[in-house]
Amino acid sequence: MVSNSLPVSTNTNIFACSSNSSRHELIRKIATDNYLNTANKKVKLHHVYINNLTEKFNLNDCVGVQIHTVDRTNTDAKLLPCLILERNKKNDDLVFKLVCQYGKLQNAFSVENIIDLKSACPQELKQLNVHELKDISFIEACKLYVRGAVSDTCDCKSKCATKHCPCKKANVPCSTKCHSKRGGRQNMGE
Repeated sequence: MVSNSLPVSTNTNIFACSSNSSRHELIRKIATDNYLNTANKKVKLHHVYINNLTEKFNLNDCVGVQIHTVDRTNTDAKLLPCLILERNKKNDDLVFKLVCQYGKLQNAFSVENIIDLKSACPQELKQLNVHELKDISFIEACKLYVRGAVSDTCDCKSKCATKHCPCKKANVPCSTKCHSKRGGRQNMGE
């Protein structure tokens, strides 16, 4: 196993330093040793925390993955609900392969990227037949989940009543990101 700790400086004895060393260098050496020891302790504590968090998740547990703000509007969901499909080791870390209602996510996620949703798992996700689903990218799954595959915004000058409006064409109401040049929110929900 590869150690992820910082280099540790040798123990410094105040009396063992040569007479050529200045007092300033000695203090810097002691400070460096203390800093590295503290940093190594924090790294070890972080690894213990991550290992404990990893043990909390099992196969078929419901988890959420953060949806980036670029792929959603202010009123859309912030988490994509998923089920854990696989647990794999990758470079001394455990990564999870996930599945959502739109397909198997191509990306693998570390424990830092997932949030426990066991108590709030959607019913359609629990009843999902995983073997019938195809692979899908995370961004595609997010877009399908938050806006029904619509990621465009419009800047129509009319009331968005014709099919020229990308929102109307997709049968989705205008979002908070539409009509930005005219102050926004003019045609929301119409």
